[in-house]
Amino acid sequence: MKFRFAAFGASLTLIFCPGEVFARQDQPPSVTVGIVTDGSYPRHANLTQMVRDEIVRLVSIDVETRVPADKIAEGDWTVSGINAAIDRLLGDSEVDLVVTLGPIASHLVAQRRDLAKPVVAALIIDADAQGLPRAGPGTGVPNLHYLVAVHSERIMPAFREIASFNRVALLFNEAFLDAMPALSARVRSATADLSIDPVVVPVGADVDAALSGIASDIEAVFVAPLMQFTDQQFARLATGLIQRQLPSFSWFGPAEVRAGILATRTPDTFTQQLARRIALSVQHIVGGEDAATMPVAFAAQERLAINVATARAIGAYPTWKLLTEANLIADDTRGRGRQLSLDQAVREAVQANLELAVRDRAVAVGAEDVNLAKSILMPQIDVSADWRVIDPDRAEASLGLLPEREFSASANFSQLLFAEPTWANYSAQRSVQESRVHDREALRLDIALDAAVAYLSVLRVKTLEQIERDNLALSRANLETAELRVSVGTATLSEVYRWETQIAGNRQAVIDATAQQKLTEIDLNRLLNRPLEEAFETVEPDLDDPVLLSSQERLYPYIDNPWSFEVFRQFMALEALEASPELGALRSLVDASGRVLQSTERSFWVPIFSLNAGVRNRFATGGAGSDPGVTIPGLTPPNDLSWTLGFRLSYPLFAGSSRFAERAQASAELARLEFERDAVAERVEQRVRASLYHMGASYAGIELSTDASDAAHNNYDLVFTAYRTGLGSILDLLDAQNAALIADGVAANAVYDFLIDLMRMQRAVGRTGTFRSADESAAFYQRLEAFFEEVGGPVRR
Repeated sequence: MKFRFAAFGASLTLIFCPGEVFARQDQPPSVTVGIVTDGSYPRHANLTQMVRDEIVRLVSIDVETRVPADKIAEGDWTVSGINAAIDRLLGDSEVDLVVTLGPIASHLVAQRRDLAKPVVAALIIDADAQGLPRAGPGTGVPNLHYLVAVHSERIMPAFREIASFNRVALLFNEAFLDAMPALSARVRSATADLSIDPVVVPVGADVDAALSGIASDIEAVFVAPLMQFTDQQFARLATGLIQRQLPSFSWFGPAEVRAGILATRTPDTFTQQLARRIALSVQHIVGGEDAATMPVAFAAQERLAINVATARAIGAYPTWKLLTEANLIADDTRGRGRQLSLDQAVREAVQANLELAVRDRAVAVGAEDVNLAKSILMPQIDVSADWRVIDPDRAEASLGLLPEREFSASANFSQLLFAEPTWANYSAQRSVQESRVHDREALRLDIALDAAVAYLSVLRVKTLEQIERDNLALSRANLETAELRVSVGTATLSEVYRWETQIAGNRQAVIDATAQQKLTEIDLNRLLNRPLEEAFETVEPDLDDPVLLSSQERLYPYIDNPWSFEVFRQFMALEALEASPELGALRSLVDASGRVLQSTERSFWVPIFSLNAGVRNRFATGGAGSDPGVTIPGLTPPNDLSWTLGFRLSYPLFAGSSRFAERAQASAELARLEFERDAVAERVEQRVRASLYHMGASYAGIELSTDASDAAHNNYDLVFTAYRTGLGSILDLLDAQNAALIADGVAANAVYDFLIDLMRMQRAVGRTGTFRSADESAAFYQRLEAFFEEVGGPVRR
């Protein structure tokens, strides 16, 4: 039975049936589609509904389409039961078209040659191994159309890339094997060129029985659709294979890999792609196309998925070549490292960097130099205690002044009232210490910049690696399109080989990008003083990241046009001259040198003043001489307590020519530092203005490169459409794909170029967002706005 009306999308018709497009005839009032399943699908409960929804959504555009619940027939997982379900729908006068949604039902209906109505056999595992009819791109059987993924023939070669084996068990539903007794022989013939010894193992409802059916000499297991299993049963099967250290490969997709199967080439989107492809086939048949001539192959956009935990458990580690395009499932090495943001990276670098630790100690030593210089200006107090014994003869002759034994104590006090060289040294040491602090700040800013650039470089390389991976996936999809073109006779095998060559080159590019990512991560860990290969998870910075100056959007109006940008450069140059730690260090050294020069000039006429005081007490005497024995009339002997108080003024009259030399030397040193300060000021301003030009150019480049990327992808879409429909060449598509790849790389680089230029501009100015508080950021924008108002600079609000 055939229906004829205007086919939806003439281009789609040309893709899958480039021959005659049937003319429009009267449309039937409605179309009823029936669906046959092998049985209930515990792990794929939504598959039937997904196919049902796609058929109704797509075909109903042209004609009312129904898939009633009573026209969905479930088999009982037996050949007889499934055949009965097929017969019921084929004999149902209310059903216009039948879809078999199960590998057993699809195989059984594909063996029939007298179909009374159109049938779409939707789940064919391997058409060649199943011995299905084929005539050109279609089946050649009236009313029969089936679907087979073009990657089926690559399953075993792909499996052997992951694990080395010769003897492999093929797990098939036992009802499927009942429907196809010759499967073992056909599989053996199909794999003869691969030097594989396949062993077909029937699987029923008992998981343990299925595992027991795998012989001890089996080296690998291929898992065909076992749709009768529940989630728990399938997980038990996967666990049993892991316990036996058997690598396994799923036909159905990543859901089974997540359950513990080692690998698959079927993508996560396979069921959605299948549902859409079934709906397209139904639409074309309802539109009047001959089911027997419609192409049976469709590209399933295969994607390798590997369960890393399973690979580790059985000792089957994928190679670099496979990892370039594999979706890694249960990879506990990912996300295991600490999370590291741009702000955290900068702060950790500043805290942990060894060079900065050395500079911190130098500042600490310098602070004590200041304290030492200050200590000379403070009061000096010392105390002492003496116990003395002299010979008796000398003591006797001293008339009591030097007793033989004496114990005494004394205290002395001195205070420098004014000493110009000492005060000058103290002032100079404080200025030199300020210079050390500025030098440390300059190093801290350098380290912060290095850490920020290293972090952004990691993000850049990760982005470029993902672009290379996406490009590899695109080449893989184009390979599948080329194979589809070959299957319908619109291309030759040379196109397939060309895409395989392209994929090999793309894989190498991914490997190189991955290696470059590891190198940048090692460099960042070195700056953070962490183990060089320590894992960490990066966080994409946004415009509110404190390292990038908070609220970057407030900054853009000042740099997005030449007039505002000119005033902004003037403002930032002034900011740099004020905030630059290099200039701050030289200003402090100029102050120190100026104070030294002032001191050498004052030394010609300013004396030194000091105060001294002391007290001494004799506490005990004994032996000879302790009693003077002689008394002088009118003279009272001194008591044991004595004290002194003195004031001293000193002035060097002549010190050779040293004071003149010191003054000349200090004057020359001051002049040298002033010239150096002015030279550094020029360099700082030049560096700020240059960094601003770089930042402005890279900021403008973001939008331009994004536009170029969008245009390149639009061009690729046009060329791909032409290629898919047979109107474009493979060279045109390769050129378009490479242009899109380059444009994506340029667009990604533009973003990170701007962020790095922004960090370098902040370093040139001497202020970074990491060390800026919210109040300081607000004050910055207040100064910026005030400056624009003062000079009348234009700014787009």
